[in-house]
Amino acid sequence: MKKVVLSISAMLVVGAASIAQNTSAVGQVGSLDIAVVGQNGILNDSKIGQVGNSNKSEVYQGILPGTYPALNNKAEVSQEGDWNLAYVSQNNRNNNAYQTQKGDQNSATIWQDQIAPPPSALNGGDLATQVQTGDYNTATIDQGTTGNQTPLPGGVFDASQLALLASVPIPFAPNGDNQATQTQNGDYNLAFASQGGTGNKSWQTQTSPAGTVQSEQNISRHFQFGVENEATTVQNGINNTENTLQIGSFNHSVVNQTNAAGAGNFHVGFSFGNSNNILVNQNGL
Repeated sequence: MKKVVLSISAMLVVGAASIAQNTSAVGQVGSLDIAVVGQNGILNDSKIGQVGNSNKSEVYQGILPGTYPALNNKAEVSQEGDWNLAYVSQNNRNNNAYQTQKGDQNSATIWQDQIAPPPSALNGGDLATQVQTGDYNTATIDQGTTGNQTPLPGGVFDASQLALLASVPIPFAPNGDNQATQTQNGDYNLAFASQGGTGNKSWQTQTSPAGTVQSEQNISRHFQFGVENEATTVQNGINNTENTLQIGSFNHSVVNQTNAAGAGNFHVGFSFGNSNNILVNQNGL
């Protein structure tokens, strides 16, 4: 049975100041359920919990950044089941988004600082966290890289794509100081993080519960434009792939791949700019 829940929060006026302090809580048990939450303003809080298969949740905070000051918002989504979809869209700055999924073939997406005009809508300072437990899951985080469409989310960083990057602008400002954390426990999972600006940090951890004896084939990808960004990947298992692409200066990439069954992991890292560092540690026990 398909059930749809819509929640739209308006501005709350307190004294002489206009402050949004809205709270939305949605709980759904069953399959084919849809939850959509839209909140404008600041200090909003949205929580969605879904249990079942083929469910969908969407959270939009700061829908019109030119009209509403969208900052200091928080979105939390929890889904348990298979074939579920979680999507969070936040713009402006200092927003937090958390997504947790348990099951197989789920997809989680967090899109922060995604509105190009006006410039005030792209100020960074956002926090995105995704945790997935299961197999064949996909986690995607985009923070301040709107307009940079190469490589596509989930795409492989090959020579043909890198040749196109010469015409891609680097969004040094006003984005930056964003943090992306992606944790996946299972096999055949994909984590992709794209960040633009200065002082961003991206962490990806992928662990196989199969005892590192199968072809787990987890994939980790970082994509960073700007200066002084950091990307860290930790993978435990066999036949895993890690790709890091950093364009700018003074960027850092650290990769740790551990495989108790021996060799079989794959890493490709590209840096364009000055004073960049890539440190790779592959341990086949």
